[in-house]
Amino acid sequence: MQYLLKITLKDTPVWRLVAVDGTADIAFVAELIAASFAYEKARRVFTVNGVEYRAGNGGDVEDIKELSLFDELHLEQGQSCIYRHNINNDLIHIVEVMKKEDHLFCLMPSTLVGSGLLPKDLPFDLEHINAHFDKDDIDSLDLRECTKRMRALGVQRKDLKESLLRLGSRDLSVKINC
Repeated sequence: MQYLLKITLKDTPVWRLVAVDGTADIAFVAELIAASFAYEKARRVFTVNGVEYRAGNGGDVEDIKELSLFDELHLEQGQSCIYRHNINNDLIHIVEVMKKEDHLFCLMPSTLVGSGLLPKDLPFDLEHINAHFDKDDIDSLDLRECTKRMRALGVQRKDLKESLLRLGSRDLSVKINC
């Protein structure tokens, strides 16, 4: 399935509408979301119906479960979950499934619309983020740049084999005797 997700940084005016493919793994989708917001590398997690799903550390997987497909979270249209890009801070993102279809008519992955360019030079907490948006002279969000960062990663993980090997999987080789 393909998803149109609205990701809102709770209690701020910051949000993104992104398109992702559900056949990408959970950690990779978390990294695509982070790219849309221009977040630094950090641990990421999704919480769906009270269950936490670890979603990598800056794109790298630390557990085989993080390679589960995003589709396996079983999110339906209209349903929401929580995304945290750094599990050590209090910033919470609400992820709402706006559309879930076999094929969305947009390029994957992409940031289609959004609001709020996050400050780079301030502490990353609600107080400083909201104070930043109360100013009159803030830069506007460049959707092309958000999409460019996402597309640099691709639709799905390119290093799946290497990720599996780092997690202790063995390289599969098949020998056929005739």
